[in-house]
Amino acid sequence: MAYVAMARKWRPQSFSDMVGQEHIAKTLQNAIEGGRLHHAFLFTGTRGVGKTTSARILARTLNCKGGDPLHPCGECDSCKDIASGNPMDVYEIDAASNTGVENIRDVIERVQYPPVIGKYKVFIIDEVHMLSTGAFNALLKTLEEPPPHVIFIFATTEVNKVPQTILSRVQRFDFKRLTMEQIRSRLRYICEQEHINASDEALDIFAEKADGSMRDGLTYFDQAYAFTGSDMTAESVRSILGIPPVELFFSLIQAIENHDLKGCFKMVDDAVKIGIEFAPLLDGFGKFLRNMIYSRLDAFTADELNITEELFTKYKSSAQGIGNGDLLRLSKMLIDLQANLRYSTNPRLVVETTFARMAWLDRLTDLKRALAAINDPKSAADEAVKKKSS
Repeated sequence: MAYVAMARKWRPQSFSDMVGQEHIAKTLQNAIEGGRLHHAFLFTGTRGVGKTTSARILARTLNCKGGDPLHPCGECDSCKDIASGNPMDVYEIDAASNTGVENIRDVIERVQYPPVIGKYKVFIIDEVHMLSTGAFNALLKTLEEPPPHVIFIFATTEVNKVPQTILSRVQRFDFKRLTMEQIRSRLRYICEQEHINASDEALDIFAEKADGSMRDGLTYFDQAYAFTGSDMTAESVRSILGIPPVELFFSLIQAIENHDLKGCFKMVDDAVKIGIEFAPLLDGFGKFLRNMIYSRLDAFTADELNITEELFTKYKSSAQGIGNGDLLRLSKMLIDLQANLRYSTNPRLVVETTFARMAWLDRLTDLKRALAAINDPKSAADEAVKKKSS
């Protein structure tokens, strides 16, 4: 039997399986139980948060002939028909590749026919914002007054591109980005079911890199699983995903603190030798600077930053010669570097010279101290000597 990707194998099959979108699941369940189901829905949110999956769950739930109106049985004719991948009562199109008026005319023609097996004929249009203006206009009348057996479900990542005339005819549901804890918990559950021994740190890496998308998290997990097998460690996950170890950034910030240009070049060379690309290297350094600032300000706890207490303490105590204002200045230089890197024909040189500039810069001085030094040079010199001797 062909291998099934984790993102497909562990796709939710009912509202109770949905992670992070409980508010939407509860609303739809209440509408089904109360008989107040709207004829058109718009699911919007970032990639991989469950929009299309939720549309399919709603279609299965509405057409299921089992005894529970909120949980598809998976055994009736309708459930089996939908599971087959080519259902007769659920028509799904990708608007990214079917953008024209003729595609929507095909939908309008299908609307006239009653469902064959289930109670409703469900039309799922993914990435609906990609439809042309003519296609949207052709859909308006049918969308406003569809036959009673028809349900429309639109999904989009860019709701701002959907015309207001469409938005006024649908019920809109905003899907939230998943938290790291939600992604981590789901991955832990999958590991238990698949008998995979994965460390907590490894799952943390997936949850962070997923950036709120469960599908992305499962894709990264699948990629690492192919490399590591049933024993998944943080080191192997970083290796296969090209994630730089945090020790690289501690060496870089120390080189910057000590005005050590050679140390900056060595850090870049070390990263290149272990196969780290410049984009994830800069992303990692940005997160490093963010964690260092937050740790110093006690803005978040170690758990909230998703790091260990030991690492949290190390953030607070490292590079004391670099003030918070300097960290903000380094962050701004990093942001400019990331924006310019894509246009460079020699990215390594751009990265190395920017890190060298960070190390070359003098530290920011408090304005009050600077003014005091101007007004009383002798006192400022004495304070500098005292600070140097301590």
